[in-house]
Amino acid sequence: MDQIEQAVIYALGPQVDPNLKAQANAYCEQVKNAADGWQLCLQLFMKQPKAVAEARFFALQVLENTLQNRYDTLDSNAIEYIRQTMMEYLRREFVDNTDSASEENFIRNKAAQSLTLLFAHVYPNIWPTFFKDIMELVQTPNGSSSHEKAADFFLRLCLSIDEEVARLDIPRNREEVVRNTAIKDNMRLGDIQLLASFWFELLQEFRTKNPTIGQLALKNIGAYVSWMDISLVMNDQVMSALYELLNDINLRMAAAECLADVVSKGMQPLDKLQMIQMLRLTDTMGRLERSDPEFVENLARLTNVLGIELCKIYMDNSVQPEGKAATYALIEQAIPFLLEFLGDEYDDTSTAVFAFVNDMLTIFKKQKRAMQPFSQSQQEFLGRLLEVIIRKMKYDDETDWGNEEDEPEEEALFVELRKNLKIFADHIATINEELYVNYVHSVVMDTLRKYKAGNNLDWRTVELCLHVLFTYGEALPKGAMQFVNPNDPNVLAPLGEMVSELVTSNISAYPHPSAALQYFEDIARYYQFFDHRPDHLPQVLEAFVDARGLHHPLQQIRSRCWYLFHRFVKSLKTQMSQYVDTILNSMGDLLTVQAEPPVESNTADGMPIPAASMFDSQLYLFETVGMLISLENMDVMKQTEYLKIVLEPLVDGIRKYMERGYNPDDELFLIQLHHYVTAIGSVAKGFPAVPKETGCAQPWGVVFKQATEIILNVLQGYNQFETIRDAARFSFARLINCIGAELLPLLPAFITGLLTECQISELVDFLPFIGMISFKFKPMILNITDELLLPLVKRVFDFLNTSPSGTDEALVLIDLRKAYLNFILSLFNADLQGVFVSERNVEHLSTILQTILHFAKNNDDPATQKMAFAVFMKMINTWGAGEGIAGFSQFVYNELVPATFTVPMHASFNVADGQSILVFGEMTSIQKTLYIKHGNEFLEYMNNVFLPSMQCPPETAQTYCQALQQCDNRAFKKYFQTFIQEAKR
Repeated sequence: MDQIEQAVIYALGPQVDPNLKAQANAYCEQVKNAADGWQLCLQLFMKQPKAVAEARFFALQVLENTLQNRYDTLDSNAIEYIRQTMMEYLRREFVDNTDSASEENFIRNKAAQSLTLLFAHVYPNIWPTFFKDIMELVQTPNGSSSHEKAADFFLRLCLSIDEEVARLDIPRNREEVVRNTAIKDNMRLGDIQLLASFWFELLQEFRTKNPTIGQLALKNIGAYVSWMDISLVMNDQVMSALYELLNDINLRMAAAECLADVVSKGMQPLDKLQMIQMLRLTDTMGRLERSDPEFVENLARLTNVLGIELCKIYMDNSVQPEGKAATYALIEQAIPFLLEFLGDEYDDTSTAVFAFVNDMLTIFKKQKRAMQPFSQSQQEFLGRLLEVIIRKMKYDDETDWGNEEDEPEEEALFVELRKNLKIFADHIATINEELYVNYVHSVVMDTLRKYKAGNNLDWRTVELCLHVLFTYGEALPKGAMQFVNPNDPNVLAPLGEMVSELVTSNISAYPHPSAALQYFEDIARYYQFFDHRPDHLPQVLEAFVDARGLHHPLQQIRSRCWYLFHRFVKSLKTQMSQYVDTILNSMGDLLTVQAEPPVESNTADGMPIPAASMFDSQLYLFETVGMLISLENMDVMKQTEYLKIVLEPLVDGIRKYMERGYNPDDELFLIQLHHYVTAIGSVAKGFPAVPKETGCAQPWGVVFKQATEIILNVLQGYNQFETIRDAARFSFARLINCIGAELLPLLPAFITGLLTECQISELVDFLPFIGMISFKFKPMILNITDELLLPLVKRVFDFLNTSPSGTDEALVLIDLRKAYLNFILSLFNADLQGVFVSERNVEHLSTILQTILHFAKNNDDPATQKMAFAVFMKMINTWGAGEGIAGFSQFVYNELVPATFTVPMHASFNVADGQSILVFGEMTSIQKTLYIKHGNEFLEYMNNVFLPSMQCPPETAQTYCQALQQCDNRAFKKYFQTFIQEAKR
């Protein structure tokens, strides 16, 4: 025993030599697995003087492990020895021990767990008097009182037993379920009555002198009530005590929890209704003192359980109308408490009744769907509920918006609370749209008018008003989102009135930052209002561009407004032409590009890009400028002039940095170049796409082309850095969209600059871009595509021939395969398939075909496999069997057609898999299409050459050819599936 104790000390000692610690751990494990390990440990646990607490805990762990996993190895003598030893422990520790020092909590809890496991095996067959024996330990010899420590342990043991045999939230295997059912059935025969009576006696005895024991007694009543006879609790003696304890400062919370457990007991609907009627909980709660927030939260939980149970009864289809009426009468008695607790200043109390609120709204929604009218009291409840919900959405008086001293968790919890409250408000809007509209309208208009009249309003009131207006747009269906009266456009609808008042009240000037931010969120959401009332636009634009919006002193608001202004302008471009000068003059100082120190490094070459920097938001400003300059009714020369004003600082900045040259010690050099290049691309993004046929005939096209040439210089000078390649790719894609074919001569140099150093992920993004450009500028791009095909394909092959170093890289390689196949497909879709057989590329066609065939044969990746066969299908539709296409005809007959048979015949091909079925469809389509295009020639090849080479019987080959001739695609696919299944046998 001493050796075990010493081993535990060494195993847990923080300063122990690692080798000694390892030996100690190994020895402890050896003891744990030894046949007599539990016996040694039980002796260690019981020895006097006591072993160190850690060793005693380990001893109980070994005993627990034996009872849980190796009970079958114990004979009756061993079981009796454990039983006697544990009873001796209880008597010594909790009855005879008069020392004021109690057993350590973790030892006491572990002892309860061990005794519980023993109970589960020996009750009732081996130890039928389990509860009586332990209850005798608790009582003093004369039976007039109880041993305090023993009572405490007994109650904890009972809770442990309930957890082991009755808790429904713990997963059990079938054997445990059967065992636990038998245990509960036996307890119900008599022991449960003894227990219930004893718990009540302990509650009465210790409610004053040791409230902790009283709380444990109440916990036991609440835990066991779910599976014991309700009459053991629902009697005058127990219920009177519970109601009395609701006024006991030490036990009222435990009493409330116990009552909640009683109410939630599973029962037949009408039995439950009768019980709730007898409880008269609302009468009792109405008389309770409710100043302690913690107790109020408990009462809220009790109200929630009561409400849930009543709603459950009310929605039960088996309950007759008179039962429903009686139930709803009880619900109405609980509603005042629901509203009180929902509106409580403490959020935990409010959220405690959310389930009750949700169930009530579910009842109302069902009632509306059934087209049953709402009573006056129901209408009033909905109105009061909406009022409480919106009031609860307000920031707490003790909370300040954006205060760095406040815990971010608190702000997150409030946001989550608002989200849930909004869901309730949305449900009310669904149930009674008129009620919702009228109430929100009154709240918003009242606040805005008070501010307009000069009243001094708290920022929380203002923020709530603007927030509620914002959520209004999500609560109602789009059809109800009207700004003017449908019959008279001169009359504003409620939403129109609110937005009009929002603008004219000048609430955007309210000094608290939350107001400005929410104001612009509202304006951006309800931009369509300005189609009806364009006269309000100047006031909004003024607020947007001054210190309330784009120039706000707080960065978080300023950057958000940059995005919102971009959205606003984009949505109302047709109305912006008369304000362009004012807006651009106001934005000039915001277009200065300044690199920030990097926040994180996330590029393959180690060059950092700032995460969520101000520049990311600033790009919205550059795009907005592009939109404003490119407005259709703008003077062309003015457009060119504005464009020069915006782009020249960016281009000059690039030139200066290029002249200065790269210094590895200057961490901002490449980031600054990245920003200049990306900003140019963002301006171009704001311009509309030009028609392919005409290209850009405007003078400003020259300005953009010059900027593109500068960007190309940057790429050629610094293409070894991913941050530069990213910027160049981003900008070139936008520039070619707004300039058009004039940039095509620069495309080879641009692509070469990107390809020589690009990484796999870049190529995955880049190939679709080339495919899009090829399609857009066909056929004029034919020569350029012809020149670029081999470098592109070579770069793809370089990556595809590498072995992935991990899961992430393997996934990127799969994406690259798909991008490569899509790229080839895009060339065919653009009628540029001639590049594959041009003088420059024809000798490489065989290699390209073999790579596609390799993907087609890979059953491990059916998605890519399908794409590969789809590419072959496109080729056959375009080239037929390849007459005149060097080597293609030979490839089709010698490689592709055999693959359409060998792939599905392979054991790894699963026809039952959804994706594989799609692959199978592509293969059968290829065969069918070859027959349609080449008729008898293909039939003769299949009947006389290919199928005999597979040792296919002549009659089967003949049947195949007939199916190919006579069946449509679906029928042939079904036939071929049978063909393959028979071939696999």
